[in-house]
Amino acid sequence: MTNRFSLDRLLARTGGRYLIIVTAVAQLVALLGAIPGILSISVNAEFNEGELQTFSWLVPVSIILSNLILLGISWLMTAAARKRLDDWSQNLLTLTSDPEEYKAWREITSFTWRYGMMAGIVIILVNILPAFLITFSQSEIISSPFQPTSINSPAPAYVVLGGLVSLLGSVILAILMIERLTLPARLVLVPVDFDTQLKGRFGALLIGKFQILIFALIAISVLLIAPIGYQQTVRILYSEVSSLDRFSGLQSQSILFSLLALLIGAGFSYYVSKSVSDPMKELINTFNKIETGDLTARVPVTATDELGIVTMHFNRMVAQLEALQNTQEQQVTERTKQLTASNEVGRVAASSLDPDELLGRVIRLFPEQFGYYYAAIYLLDSTEKWAELKEASGDAGQVLKKNHHRLEVDGKSMVGTAIRERAPRIAQIASQEKNRIENPLLPYTRSEIALPLMVGDRVLGALNVQSTREADFGPQVIDTMHNMTAQVSIALENARLYQAAQKVIKEMRAIQQQYLQEGWSVYSAQHDELEYAVGDEILENTRQMEVPISLRDQLLGQITLAGNDEWTHEQRSLADAVATQAAIALENARLVSESRQVAIRERMLAEINSKIWASATIDGVLQTAVKELGRRLNASQVTVELHMEDGS
Repeated sequence: MTNRFSLDRLLARTGGRYLIIVTAVAQLVALLGAIPGILSISVNAEFNEGELQTFSWLVPVSIILSNLILLGISWLMTAAARKRLDDWSQNLLTLTSDPEEYKAWREITSFTWRYGMMAGIVIILVNILPAFLITFSQSEIISSPFQPTSINSPAPAYVVLGGLVSLLGSVILAILMIERLTLPARLVLVPVDFDTQLKGRFGALLIGKFQILIFALIAISVLLIAPIGYQQTVRILYSEVSSLDRFSGLQSQSILFSLLALLIGAGFSYYVSKSVSDPMKELINTFNKIETGDLTARVPVTATDELGIVTMHFNRMVAQLEALQNTQEQQVTERTKQLTASNEVGRVAASSLDPDELLGRVIRLFPEQFGYYYAAIYLLDSTEKWAELKEASGDAGQVLKKNHHRLEVDGKSMVGTAIRERAPRIAQIASQEKNRIENPLLPYTRSEIALPLMVGDRVLGALNVQSTREADFGPQVIDTMHNMTAQVSIALENARLYQAAQKVIKEMRAIQQQYLQEGWSVYSAQHDELEYAVGDEILENTRQMEVPISLRDQLLGQITLAGNDEWTHEQRSLADAVATQAAIALENARLVSESRQVAIRERMLAEINSKIWASATIDGVLQTAVKELGRRLNASQVTVELHMEDGS
């Protein structure tokens, strides 16, 4: 963790230069991997003093030159990655998908294996080839590079073999170091989009890494041991026979068995890597199936090692996800059903103002939508001491309703308790509820809930629902029923207010009709003829149309039209409209006339009062009253008497 934190801080300070710095560090560490090859060359080739001096400056110079070349190549291979790392270190990097992000991700994921390939080529050209040419020019080779003309003469082949050992050791070590040290940079440059991550990934696969690593280790072992064994055998036998011509068979056998060891190592590395990569491929294929929504997919457990353990844990995780999804789908289904029922209650409440129809349609929702055993609605009577059953589901509900079933509010029942306490009463296990009455018509009840029907602070009654399953009323169900009872309560209150309003309107309409009837009766009595005609006298063969003149359901009169042709629908509509307007105008005219009469009467009364109050004596008051009444009412005789009856 400390090393990772240090690398993160170094990356934040250096930005894009971080890649070149860690590459240089990896090159220095990789020199340790070249040591076995250098020692192999020095042991097998047996350089003389002059050759040692040549190689003493050639090797360091070629190593420094090759590393500098590789640093330059690394600089060119990571242009986009370095730029984005610089932006990141300066807080200028935006997490959006763009071509530069893809290019940088591709560079950083392929950097390790591309560096390994370039390192192999550069080391061969800069390190191995010059050393081989020098030893080749100074050696006395007759027929084989492995067979010197004398025991002390160098063999260029040993330089090549040792150089290959150094190449494999240093390159593998450098690749491992770069892979580890560039991890913080990869974490910074990883794209936001999954498709870009997958498409831009150009790193070596696990099977390739295993094959290269195992084959390289076997090759290093063969290239280190085989030359030493061959060289020591040549020395021992050369001292006995003083000739190297007889060792051609030994040389061929050494080369053959070395190649055979490499071939076997390649086969082993392939099958070892397959044992790892095949389960990983199965895991990836299962990932793809699960990504498409198939949570029934499972990875075959083909091993009992760490990969097998990972597979088992993965299958368990997918199984839990599948169970969770099924549970969530079931919950969504139940919640949808509850919302549908709640919406249906709202729709019923909005479409009906008849309490009996409303309660009947609401009660039917509980067995239909929720599958409950029994549901009932109780309403308080006028005394508010009893909760009367107004509607219930099933045969038991019809029997209870027929028997005028009711519950005492202060008694021992869940409905009474809910109304009395103005709070829901829930019995998840009905047999354990104390405030509950066992109903012989409902023997299968296992859980029960009672919710008060309230409008503001006023209780209208209660909703009672019973189920054949224990603990069947979860939090979501209770919330849904709360909403439903609220809607039912509002609908009942609206229905009550509507009926009260209708009653008031009916009474007002009756009063208006009586007022109209009395008013027009008086007006008709005061006026002998209330008829007006235009045109000729109606003949027997003419077609008549009678249109009633009515106001507020009170018939005031009739319009009769006569003509020779059949009356059309448009003409009838026009006549109806005129009759309606005529009724309103007639009523307004009557009211105006009545108002005028009232005004005249009031003015007359005011004048009489003023004259009466102007008289200061009893005779004057009586004379004024008689004269004014006779004059105003056109009476021929008016008499006023004052008579005091004896109260005894």
